[in-house]
Amino acid sequence: MIPLIGVKLPKGNGILLTATISGATTSLTNPSHTDVYTDGFPNGITIDMPIEEFYDLWLSSLESELEWMETEDSGD
Repeated sequence: MIPLIGVKLPKGNGILLTATISGATTSLTNPSHTDVYTDGFPNGITIDMPIEEFYDLWLSSLESELEWMETEDSGD
């Protein structure tokens, strides 16, 4: 599965590849929006979501990408 998240923009919608997100900040022009920085949007893209909600969405997406691998203890 490709790790994507859908987000609402101030005018429209967007889809972001989770792995390319490098950071996010509260928007200086509207504190209820978040500026997200990615490889594709290095200058940032503003989404219509408070940073706390974006954090939860991003973290949930990252956690769903984790693959658990079982290993055997070698006894060393």
